[in-house]
Amino acid sequence: MSVSDTIFALATPPGHSAIAIIRISGPGAHGVLSHFGVQRANVISKPLVQYSRLRADGGQIIDEVMLVLFPSNKSPTGENITEIQCHGSPAVVKFLLSTLANITGVRPAQPGEFSRRSFNNGKMGLIDLEGLADLIDAQTSLQHQQAMNVMTGKLSSLLLTYREDLVSISSRIETIIDFSDEDLPENILDGYLMKIKELRNNINSLVKDSELSEQIRNGIKIALIGSVNAGKSTILNVLAKRDVAIVSEIEGTTRDAIEVRLDLGGIPVILTDTAGIRETQDFVEIEGIKRAKKVAKASDLTILVIDVSNPGWTELLCDFEKFGSAKKLVILNKADLVSEQTIEQRIKHVNSTVLEHAELIIASFQNESKDNSGDILVKKLIEILSYIATSSSSDLRLTRSWHKAACLSVSLALERAMALDIRQQPELVAEELRHACLSIGRLTGTVDADDLLDNIFSNFCIGK
Repeated sequence: MSVSDTIFALATPPGHSAIAIIRISGPGAHGVLSHFGVQRANVISKPLVQYSRLRADGGQIIDEVMLVLFPSNKSPTGENITEIQCHGSPAVVKFLLSTLANITGVRPAQPGEFSRRSFNNGKMGLIDLEGLADLIDAQTSLQHQQAMNVMTGKLSSLLLTYREDLVSISSRIETIIDFSDEDLPENILDGYLMKIKELRNNINSLVKDSELSEQIRNGIKIALIGSVNAGKSTILNVLAKRDVAIVSEIEGTTRDAIEVRLDLGGIPVILTDTAGIRETQDFVEIEGIKRAKKVAKASDLTILVIDVSNPGWTELLCDFEKFGSAKKLVILNKADLVSEQTIEQRIKHVNSTVLEHAELIIASFQNESKDNSGDILVKKLIEILSYIATSSSSDLRLTRSWHKAACLSVSLALERAMALDIRQQPELVAEELRHACLSIGRLTGTVDADDLLDNIFSNFCIGK
């Protein structure tokens, strides 16, 4: 991947649109406009926006466009940038891209190459770029908020501050080692242990405050579990507000897990409908039940759907004690088919601990009141998941498991350093502090970041 080339890419989705944007970055980004009959503008201190007509070699007008030209000191990549905002005609876009590809020294960008150049030129940090990737993928308000907090550099700034503190402490230790034969000030180690302890506490707090960040980024996993024909698929369709799953009176209709992504009040949710649980000899259905149990075990919340018109529904609750996660919601469905008094009496005599530790909804999703039941269910889910929403107030969140692993590595190194006698074993203390600096440096991109770059940037779309 040559960084001396000028690169280009379509930065908007392909297809018919009012406007399409072609992005060009590199030393020749401004000069390429001469190939479209546009006189080169003098862009030095600030971006320039101008209206232009682009022409082919024969003078034929290609399109009327807006040009946005950035000087390197004001551009997102740290290089000269030209953005061509043309009409979104596939013919126009194809012609422009084809012309750019035939210019010497200009080539199509590879995935994430614009962002990698931004990183290489010091415009964005490593974690900031991951925040940018999350922003592109954000589908709910919580995901958007979390991504913006990371992308704007707040987390990177905090980690850089911690790294500077580590370097400052390490420099004192190195002084003791390098000048061990000379008389050093008695107060050179004043506050040494207190500063390391404070730094370790700050790192641990950052890890703890970020426990839910990966759930926000990836989505809260909710599994729909229940017996055959209990109404799970109907509930899935109600929550999705469209027909995702086939609903039928025939038992065993759903034989595999059906997954749908939802936005519940800004909370990202992955809702999975699973095969109905029952005794069966059908090989396919048996496999579906195995998958249902696996999905339930991996979920953050399990919704148990019970058909209260089934005389043995209370016994079914006992079978579901082994299903699901720490958080459970029980839906007593088809309540319109049984009297309210009967349901309440049966609940009092349920020989199961499920209802002691689970939220409960009595509803009817099969009849005309299913919209109202759906509203009740949505409100209940948002209430159960409110711990996710209320935790989003923190601006500083580690959003990936490797972030947390690196911080925990820093914490352990500092803990080991605190356990050593600084005056008797300064070399060992210095080594632990170097290890801590190395770990936090992987997060800030200041050391040993190359092994992470290819993986991060390969997940970006072309043109970003």
